[in-house]
Amino acid sequence: MARSTRRTFLQSAVMAGGLRLNLDQVVQAREATGNANKDTAVIQVWLGGGPSQFETFDPKPDSPIEIRGPYGTIPTLHSGIRFCETMPRTAKVVDRAAILRSIAHGENGHFVAAHWLSTGYRGMNNQASHPSAGALASRFLGPRVQGMPPYVLLSEEQTRNPNIGEVMGAGYLGTGHGAFTVLQDPFVDSYRQDLLANATSNLKLADDVTIDRVDDRRSLLHRLDTLSRAIDNSRSMDGLDRFSHVALDMVTSGKARNAFDLSQEPEHIRTLYGSHRWGQSGLLARRLVEAGVSFVTINTAPDSLCWDWHLNIVNDKRPADGSMGPSRGMDLSGPPLDQMVSALVTDIYQRGLDKKVMLVVWGEFGRTPRINKTGGRDHWGPLMSILMAGGGIKVNQVLGASNSRGETPVDMPIHPNDVLATMYRHLGIQPNWHTMTREGRPIPVLTNGKPIAELL
Repeated sequence: MARSTRRTFLQSAVMAGGLRLNLDQVVQAREATGNANKDTAVIQVWLGGGPSQFETFDPKPDSPIEIRGPYGTIPTLHSGIRFCETMPRTAKVVDRAAILRSIAHGENGHFVAAHWLSTGYRGMNNQASHPSAGALASRFLGPRVQGMPPYVLLSEEQTRNPNIGEVMGAGYLGTGHGAFTVLQDPFVDSYRQDLLANATSNLKLADDVTIDRVDDRRSLLHRLDTLSRAIDNSRSMDGLDRFSHVALDMVTSGKARNAFDLSQEPEHIRTLYGSHRWGQSGLLARRLVEAGVSFVTINTAPDSLCWDWHLNIVNDKRPADGSMGPSRGMDLSGPPLDQMVSALVTDIYQRGLDKKVMLVVWGEFGRTPRINKTGGRDHWGPLMSILMAGGGIKVNQVLGASNSRGETPVDMPIHPNDVLATMYRHLGIQPNWHTMTREGRPIPVLTNGKPIAELL
């Protein structure tokens, strides 16, 4: 057999993420990692644990009690479309949103499903691997305004199930594309302004630091960066270098500190969102995307406890820390979610941000159609309902439908990767663009999924 040339070998043998790529494709993949350069942003409201389709956007009032559950329903602005009675505010602004009632993927494990919806890839071995949508926005867009972080995570403190929250991270992209994180206390219903202040306290220069000293540090970083390129072929310094430069921009510009300052909002807007931690997190998310952040995730349950209603759908006085089970009931979780989501929809459109900012409200799966013996609902990957708004999508519509028992789609089944593809289209990120693992393997943004045509 004739001896192969090095180029022939590479053309025939390069493998990446399960896809065979020839050398020219690899070069193209490396060149496709430029910036998307679009003035767009996403706010993702993550309902970790899996919100019930019945108790949110797809109730079944005509079904037997063991299916329809303990709550009543209310009309919306759509004729014949009803929501759970705990979502009255959202029902009044649904003309500025799209409800998708036929999301399905069939995966019932928290970590695997959460990893899938966060990254476009199934999770394995209970360890986050691929970059989340927020990290990819950081990679391809960066901040839309210099001096702002590209990706911000507003989350409750994680008390259990530590691996699940990691699916919102940067994966193999490393720390340079991780989120600027602000944590809230999950055991206190009101918003903890002191925690926000502590998290952002380093967004100002120390009293004895001058701009000249900052410029000296920037020059030092540049020299260290040049040195690291010469001695570090593994690229392990990349994330730290990028993180340092972004941090310096944030400190010196003052834009980030202003954006995180909720006191600058008029009282009637703060009241619109509510004083609770989810409402003020929603307001902060709007301020951040308006100021130049490309992607904000509001993680209402990083350890899945809040929406994981195995034990009861209604409040049965269990402790908020999950020590006696995770469920606190829709009568506790519904009103603040309803106020935050309706305020975001209202505010985004009133401020003329509806073309720039896309809102996505979802969790990793839905809940079982039949109430279990303790009064709860279990994991259900075959069906879930989500809300989308802004992003220039066609609103005032309900897409897809489920059967009479809320089990499976009967019209227009939609895969979560289609939602991600729609989100990436808005951000200007192409699904066939690639990122590189630490080993230098090109991995596509998405291997399947298409933008939802009915929204475009």
